[in-house]
Amino acid sequence: MSDSNSTAVKFCKVCNCATSRYASGRCKPCTNKYNKSWKTAHNKRKVDTNDKRTSKEKRRDRDAIRYQLRKEEFRETSRKWFEANSIRAKELAIRWRKENPDAYRVQRQNRRARKSNLKLSIGLGLILFALQRGKCACCGLPLGNNYHMDHIMPLALGGTNTDDNIQLLRQRCNNQKHAKHPVDFMQSRGFLL
Repeated sequence: MSDSNSTAVKFCKVCNCATSRYASGRCKPCTNKYNKSWKTAHNKRKVDTNDKRTSKEKRRDRDAIRYQLRKEEFRETSRKWFEANSIRAKELAIRWRKENPDAYRVQRQNRRARKSNLKLSIGLGLILFALQRGKCACCGLPLGNNYHMDHIMPLALGGTNTDDNIQLLRQRCNNQKHAKHPVDFMQSRGFLL
């Protein structure tokens, strides 16, 4: 009697010899040969064992490459969605701004400075808030939640839109400073005499 788990020896029409079979009935040598040829034909990517990125980082990089290759198609799809869902898009944008006030401040500054191709770091507002101990760089009063990111040397006077040229001011101080030179502004307020 034969065991039901043992492999039967049968004649193979492909390799023309009597060979053992898998439980599915396929010829073992033919299947192994096919698997090796398939792997060599489809092994276009080599796995980098030194790559220490997480799967989330790899996915982000892959999606960025995919976006660059199909940028116009994605933009057209997004444009169509915004046209069809303009009210929903505005609601989502407002909700995002409320949930991410620091990122929104940086986004606004970066939008203004696109012509000079200089962008601020993400999280800069939180870093400056901690460095300034939550106080206005001009008057020393608490910043609260409605603070502004201000260029120390205004862009109109040749300042740059870089992290080292940004300070946090209260809304009132920023509106009063406008595009004045920092030394002149502080002297007009009674400092730096």
